[in-house]
Amino acid sequence: MNDAITQLIELQEVDHTRGDLASRVKGLEAQKEQLRHKAQLERSTVDKLQEHVETLKHNSRMMNLEVDKLDDQIREYQHQLDNGIISFKEMEALRTKISNQKARIGEMEDEALRLMDEIEETTQRHAREVEKLAAYEADLESEIGKIDDHIAQLQQELKEWEERRADIVAALPRHVIKQYEHLHAKFADPVVPIENGTCAGCKLTVSGTTIERARDGMEIVTCENCSRILYAQ
Repeated sequence: MNDAITQLIELQEVDHTRGDLASRVKGLEAQKEQLRHKAQLERSTVDKLQEHVETLKHNSRMMNLEVDKLDDQIREYQHQLDNGIISFKEMEALRTKISNQKARIGEMEDEALRLMDEIEETTQRHAREVEKLAAYEADLESEIGKIDDHIAQLQQELKEWEERRADIVAALPRHVIKQYEHLHAKFADPVVPIENGTCAGCKLTVSGTTIERARDGMEIVTCENCSRILYAQ
């Protein structure tokens, strides 16, 4: 086996390792993204709860304003009854309005009390969820930190393998590297052995001449079928 084949085999092993490291880094990055997405969902749930509290408070304020408005109308109607010169029919109409307004105020006051209870309950729930979210985010940041450390370690290893690859490439003729890169773009294993008279890549039989040339180790030999670089074991 000539030196070029030996170096190409090593280059292929380096590329396999690089690919594995890059894949692991990509997987860890995806894991980080999933964790961040989960955190966003948790934060969104808490934010929606806060929005619900604000909506309840707004509804409560609007209801109080409406009660005040109805109360003012009752006072005005009562003033007309007490001081106005009006017909009996008009008096009955005012009394009906006052009665209806008082009934409406009673209903709204009951609703206001229900709203106050809901506001208190929802506010307390929101406070609990905020506390849980803070603890969850702290744990999440710790987990992401560990993932970042792992990524940094893998990237350092990847850098070292890149340097090793550069050394191998520098030692090989340019046309050999070009041939290898062309094949590597198509196959994960551009350099394969001859096994029982067949190419270990495409599994097809190679000629006796090709086998002899590979055994001689004097040149780069390729498979007649798939063009992979061959070597004899």
